[in-house]
Parts: sequence; C-alpha cells; structure tokens
Amino acid sequence: MTIRRGYELNYKLLSMPFEKHQGSLAAAHSFLQATPDNVIVTAMKKAEDENALVVRFYEWVGKDSEVTIQLPAGAESAVETDMMEKPLANLSVSNGRVSIHTKPYEIKTIKVKFSELIQATATAKHD
Repeated sequence: MTIRRGYELNYKLLSMPFEKHQGSLAAAHSFLQATPDNVIVTAMKKAEDENALVVRFYEWVGKDSEVTIQLPAGAESAVETDMMEKPLANLSVSNGRVSIHTKPYEIKTIKVKFSELIQATATAKHD
C-alpha cells in the first residue's frame, strides 16, 4: 500500500469548484474505482480523437491480476488501447464494470464510450 499512499500524497486530485446547484449525486461520490488494490489509476482524460474517456492504470506489486474498473454511469462500450489510444481489443462492459487481465508491472489503457443520451446531456450542460 506504500505506493498507493505515495500517489495519494504526491498527486492530489484536482477539483473544479462550481456554484451550488440542483443535482442527484450524494455529497460523496466515487466516479471510478479500480480493484484489486495492486493497481493504481494514473490518468483519466478525454480521448484525443473522439468523445470518449481514457483510463490508464498499472499493476505495481508484480503479480498477474484480473483488474475490474467500475465505470461512470452510462458506459456503453470499452476497448483496450495502446499508449497512443489505438485500439487493441474490445472489452465487455457489464453492470458498469469492465475487467481486463493485467500482467506484473504492466501499464494498461482503456477507452470507454458512453451512450448518446449521456453525451448529449453533458454537452447541453456546458453550452
């Protein structure tokens, strides 16, 4: 757990404050979760070439793992990509989760697409 605690200390989550507004989220909400504990999410960003979310993580203990990522609501499909976000393999999204086998110390990148309704709602809120 030392590596995870080091990331938590040295790489603070950047938040963007907004004015108080109506919404359905609770005061505490997890946008994304990765299990087991031997993986660390190192990046989450908008994809370079399309309207999708890119999640990058790595295994730090040195053991084969079946990694499960709990995705944000509305996740429709996912694909494993290389570091340049080029597709490698389709991944199954089930109950808002995607699982992928990860080798010791391996860096993995997945690209997640969301339903058109979620994308349209997000775009409308920012216009």
